[in-house]
Amino acid sequence: MKVIISLLLAVLIVIQSGCIPVLVGTAITTATVVSMQDKSLGSTIDDTTVMIRINKELLNNNLFSSIKVKVDEGRVLLIGSVDSIEKQIIAERVAWEQRGVKEVINKIKIKTLDNDSSITDIAKDSLITAKIKARILRRKNIKSVNYSVNTVDGVVYLMGIAQSSKELNEVIKIIREIKEVKDVVSYVRFIDK
Repeated sequence: MKVIISLLLAVLIVIQSGCIPVLVGTAITTATVVSMQDKSLGSTIDDTTVMIRINKELLNNNLFSSIKVKVDEGRVLLIGSVDSIEKQIIAERVAWEQRGVKEVINKIKIKTLDNDSSITDIAKDSLITAKIKARILRRKNIKSVNYSVNTVDGVVYLMGIAQSSKELNEVIKIIREIKEVKDVVSYVRFIDK
């Protein structure tokens, strides 16, 4: 029975996605593995659809070959390595933009230092990010788990899902209070959209 469900799921994915052969092969393999887990068929289809959409966008951004995507009940895990933090941010933004994504766990590694950034600059950006995460975590009226923060050259990229515009405005205010922050770029979407 699970083999039949796997095959039907694979056919549905191919028909619905219109993906290229590489994505189809990945989808069929993933659909087969996921369908063997203890989760509903609907959840399996939702997760596989999210994975295909993310992979399609990664392909459009020339990141497909360096990043692997795992999806489980709306939780997305990004793994692999890229040569710049900007590519890491693009991959995470792509994941957050997909309908049905509840959380993005970005474990993409930067394999080489960007020629334009020194180790000192990267350390400063990491410190800014750590300060922001700590300040957001302390606020009880902010669901900190819904936000992802990345800093590049003093510019903070904010991604995730806001509970309300009031919550998002508070997060942005916290970020702007840090003197080293040059700008804030928000890719945050609201929970009801």
